[in-house]
Amino acid sequence: MSRKSRAASSDLISYFTFEELLQQVGFDLRVKGFIVMNSSKNDHTIKLNMPYRADYYCMILVRKGSIGFTMKDQQYEIAAGDMIFCPKGETFWMDHLSADYNAKYIFFSFDFISESGFNSIDVLKIFTSDPAIFIKNEPDLFRKVVFHLEQLENLNNAEKNNYYFKEMIWHYFSLIIYEIDNHLKKTEKIKSISDREDEITTDFFVLVRKHFKEQHNVQFYADQLYISRKYLTSIINKTLRKSPKEIIDQVLILEARLLLKNSNSNITEVALQLKFPDQATFSKFFKRHTRKSPQEYKKGDLY
Repeated sequence: MSRKSRAASSDLISYFTFEELLQQVGFDLRVKGFIVMNSSKNDHTIKLNMPYRADYYCMILVRKGSIGFTMKDQQYEIAAGDMIFCPKGETFWMDHLSADYNAKYIFFSFDFISESGFNSIDVLKIFTSDPAIFIKNEPDLFRKVVFHLEQLENLNNAEKNNYYFKEMIWHYFSLIIYEIDNHLKKTEKIKSISDREDEITTDFFVLVRKHFKEQHNVQFYADQLYISRKYLTSIINKTLRKSPKEIIDQVLILEARLLLKNSNSNITEVALQLKFPDQATFSKFFKRHTRKSPQEYKKGDLY
């Protein structure tokens, strides 16, 4: 995978772009909204413990070895036979990659989901609520999805003749979505969510993104939404399977990590930017969520 670095909330974030990814494919694609490829440790340019972000969606099916990464302060250990879907725009850190790692990937854009005929919002809700969907110990599902990915890879090769390639691409992509959605429904990962609950959840996220530095208290967000704290907590627990406080803390920790990795910001300055009363309170908060003090995290090897 290729990466492109540019200034963002932290100059140290490296960005994967779909356009650069297209340049890595060894043959012409019929449909440029998705890419299926194999990857091993030798193909990876990702450095350990560095923040990355992609402008596309990714599904990984590990065939051999293992990979570990962190996203939204949740650690994922993926071994052979496991599947994981990583949403667009989330910052992640790769923790480790085994020497024998081998996996099959599909990368696709938001436009590709829309063009496939699905309700794109519904599809993205399936895959982004955890924030990553992680499926383990499902060999039959794993085999089916690998088969569908291999069909998509062949159909998207412009060097191979297939008159109905577009219809068949939508068919196999649909099968992947249906297989995974069916599995999640069977394991009760998705609950019936009303339009009102969905609206409150969306509005809550917008408010958190806007006010998280100044407002760490759940009551503030409940007041802004004109609902009780108890009602907000019940909705967020249902829609996201996390409490509102956990969501606020996740956003704070992500921002704290990015600020600490910026050598121009010391720990006291980071605590002030995030409106903690003092450095000691911030340090205690940071260590509780990361198991490292800000000093340990900032002095750690960034590469």
